[in-house]
Amino acid sequence: MNGRRLLISTIWAALCAALLMPQFAAAAGSGSFTPTGSMSVPREGAGAAPLPDGRVLVAAGYFYDGSDRFLASAEAFNSQAGSFSTAGIGSMGTARYFAAAAPLRDGRVLVTGGETPPAFAVTKTAEVFNPQTGAFSPVGPMEVARDGHAMALLPDGRVLVVGAGTPNAEVFDPQTNTFSSAGIGQMSTPRLAPIAAPLADGRVLVAGGMASGYLSSAEIFDPQTNTFSSAGIGSMTTPRVFAAAAPLPDGRVLIAGGQTSSSVHATASAEVFDPATNTFSSAGIGSMGTARSTPVAAPLGDGRVLVAGGSQPGTSTYFSSAEIFAATNTFSFLVKGKKLIVSVQASGGVSLSDAKAPLSAVASRKKRKLLLKPSSASGGPQTIIVPLRLTKLAKAKLRRRGKLSVGARITFKPQGGIANTQTAKLKIAGKKRKK
Repeated sequence: MNGRRLLISTIWAALCAALLMPQFAAAAGSGSFTPTGSMSVPREGAGAAPLPDGRVLVAAGYFYDGSDRFLASAEAFNSQAGSFSTAGIGSMGTARYFAAAAPLRDGRVLVTGGETPPAFAVTKTAEVFNPQTGAFSPVGPMEVARDGHAMALLPDGRVLVVGAGTPNAEVFDPQTNTFSSAGIGQMSTPRLAPIAAPLADGRVLVAGGMASGYLSSAEIFDPQTNTFSSAGIGSMTTPRVFAAAAPLPDGRVLIAGGQTSSSVHATASAEVFDPATNTFSSAGIGSMGTARSTPVAAPLGDGRVLVAGGSQPGTSTYFSSAEIFAATNTFSFLVKGKKLIVSVQASGGVSLSDAKAPLSAVASRKKRKLLLKPSSASGGPQTIIVPLRLTKLAKAKLRRRGKLSVGARITFKPQGGIANTQTAKLKIAGKKRKK
């Protein structure tokens, strides 16, 4: 049990670090969506947040099947199994539609606001999920009744709450389980159904939503000053309301889905915000397999992002389906001197070893005549350079023959993606021996 708790604590610490601490990887790259398992029920307007053990909690929501179905239920996504489960997870005290959720640093999950049955009344109430007990308990309430709002974890453990068509913001203090707007500045724009996501330096991106029209503008909350600013912040590539967002391991923020205009039911498109340039881009970012309005998004323990649920407004279609965004792991390579030049489309790491080397140190005790020593490098996107570390046997062959062909195992593991391994023959040229 102690070992399991240590493993869970390690995973949660790494995930909190990814959400809150500065990152220095190159902040560009491509990625795509692939389908995964479905939820137990359709959920529009739910909330989602990562759990300490690497799962993602999805709670609340709504769907219509001839009757209004306000959901108090919750379930968790296991990325290893690619499936959702309600096992060991209790129901909320209040059914909520257009709710919001955020992780707390102690491992709990905060769920706030939304519309409640039977009359779609907007509520101030909030509750927290305790993964140790699988139960929800009340906290708060908020100062303002909110639906169509968004939340993000701050470095000091507080949670920022924004949106619901007002410029006013408030914060939740997990030490007291209370909300307060004291000392918290206002947004430059009142936003209904914006996105909010933590940046690696501790600030929070707030973007999109609806005011007098659909918004593409963005602003940033600085927890050091408790103020918002839009100065120097670019706009999204398209206006979005009821979109979903989550931080990526390279410091960027993924924004997916939503509605882009009153004449468009929902979009499958996605884009990223790059805090290094304060700009948005959809370059290299694939579209979801399903156009979704009001989906949820949350980072998985391995840096990928889960996007689930939502609806296609105007069609009475509500989704239980889900998909995962992952950085592109394709790569190509060439040998230049005693270096392997690897071309990649996302930040990550490349490892290189002799193809004859066992995958595990204890996999084989048989002595093998290897030509390559293990080596690795990180960087990207575009290029990662890995040194070719030759064994004594390889160096001798290269001196004798002037060239060498080596079977190599090359693995590229993008940040927030799945590892891709190729086996290839590397042709290494040496200095020609003088006659």
